[in-house]
Amino acid sequence: MTVLVGVHGIGQQQRGRHQLLPTWSRAIADGLERAYGAPVEVPALDIVFYGDLVWPQRADGYKSPRLDLGVLEDLDERELDDLELSARELVTGQELAAAHALPTTKGYSRAPRPVNWLMSALEHRFGAAAVVLFVSEFRQVRRYLCDPLTKRGVDQRVRKQVAMECRVLIGHSLGSVVAFEYVRQNPGHQLDLLLTVGSPLGLRMVRERMADPDHGRERVWGMPASVSRWVNVRDVHDPVACAGDLTKWWPGVVDRHVTNQADAHNVERYLSKRETGQAILAAVPGLIS
Repeated sequence: MTVLVGVHGIGQQQRGRHQLLPTWSRAIADGLERAYGAPVEVPALDIVFYGDLVWPQRADGYKSPRLDLGVLEDLDERELDDLELSARELVTGQELAAAHALPTTKGYSRAPRPVNWLMSALEHRFGAAAVVLFVSEFRQVRRYLCDPLTKRGVDQRVRKQVAMECRVLIGHSLGSVVAFEYVRQNPGHQLDLLLTVGSPLGLRMVRERMADPDHGRERVWGMPASVSRWVNVRDVHDPVACAGDLTKWWPGVVDRHVTNQADAHNVERYLSKRETGQAILAAVPGLIS
């Protein structure tokens, strides 16, 4: 019986379910052990793999966005507008003013000046690697939410993979958005725990583009009725999750802060934390009986 199901994040299009399973399982085992203080057997785990649907490799030369500053090169006008709005959520007016005073950053020179300034402000706050991560995450999340064909394919794969015996659904990064959509679309599946880590669900761009018309703009929503507990784990230095705690938008969410150090968005670091293990143990107490 598959008790835990994980939904991966961005940048996994060259991997697959069988490659991800050992990584997730080992990290969860460490989180459980840290939470309990002794080894704990990891319950049956499965992974929903959908990376090939979000950024497929096609014969016509269409490629995934590069995980370097090339992610800024082919943004269309709508993507640029959404990127600018999302980035403004993460920087202060003081940080943006400081970025205005700097010379144009060569790496961002292909982007319009307002976006260039915003990327420079983000780089000053989080580092250049975090800017690449943020833009890559933004593009894949936006593609999932805005491309009906892509979203339909991903959602169908999740419904097929998440069996009714699943008690804990874990979503990392874009996977937290995909997992939330599963919960929204399947109210008859009662979950003991929805666990989101490194989630961009707090970003306005994400909230406004959810398929449910009740999720838009500045409205505050309650906990999904089919979820007994929702725990959100985030590193406050993770640029993907820096829109803030989710309880602001979904009162009842339990927000937990961790420190992943230099690799703030890394899924293994999130899953191996005591806070993650505590959430799973509370939802599946039979692991230590």
